Amino acid sequence: MQSIEAIELNRLVIHGINNLAEEPEIAEKEEVLSEGLRHFFEEHIRNCVKSSSAKTGKFNGSDTTISTCAARMIEAPDTFVEQGKVIGMWFSHQMAKSSQVQTFLAVGLFTDLDTEDRYLALLKMDAVRAYVKRGSGAGAFEQIQILPDPTRQLLRFAIARPYNDEVRYDVIFRNQPASKDEDPDTSSMWLDAFLEAAEVATPRQMTQLVVKETEKWLQQNEAELDEKETELLRSSVRTLAQTEEIDVEAIASAAIKDEEKREQYIGRLLDKGLTETTFQPDREWA
Repeated sequence: MQSIEAIELNRLVIHGINNLAEEPEIAEKEEVLSEGLRHFFEEHIRNCVKSSSAKTGKFNGSDTTISTCAARMIEAPDTFVEQGKVIGMWFSHQMAKSSQVQTFLAVGLFTDLDTEDRYLALLKMDAVRAYVKRGSGAGAFEQIQILPDPTRQLLRFAIARPYNDEVRYDVIFRNQPASKDEDPDTSSMWLDAFLEAAEVATPRQMTQLVVKETEKWLQQNEAELDEKETELLRSSVRTLAQTEEIDVEAIASAAIKDEEKREQYIGRLLDKGLTETTFQPDREWA
């Protein structure tokens, strides 16, 4: 998902949530995607996919609300509005636990034009205050609320596909608090309650960890390794970090002769947070 480039927004609904109102404003029909509106939300989605602060997450299971709705939407796009209502009501239920009073949730179904795969976009859009001038003279400026421009990074969003136990992550998300003193229920609402997912390390984080911790381990064990072992391990990690797959155990077996040292090296990486010894590295970073 993080390699998505060209997209086309296919369907869109926007729900209004106000904790002071008796009922949420759940969209009953799709938005008419004019050229301007389509471009506006496609820019938001592209910015979400490419966000440097985006993280990756795994749904808690295939029966979670968002995963279930995403699966149905993708398989049968004509159910989009119906499933969008389910997502809107689910979000409203979770927002009731939050201290935030008002927000909007944009639910979009879009296609990756390079692969023809469909994805679900969930954009939490906190309204921005603006002023428009109506007429002339004193009091001509009227305060209105508008959706944030694509140049403003959204604090919370999710780009999702249905749960798949054969892939490492199902969701690209951002869960940035609105302030330093944001209450715990609001902070945990997006990922834990609404998405029902848990964060997993990104390919970039794992690639950085292996490269940096390998160098530290080599420096600490320089006296106990011969020069060939040191150079082979260092060059193998750097080279394979730019390929389709990096296998830490295979690298260690090929480069480090002593079994105890191999176990120490792999153990260090695991202790530092590596969750998989074989993974697809971030070649762009490497």
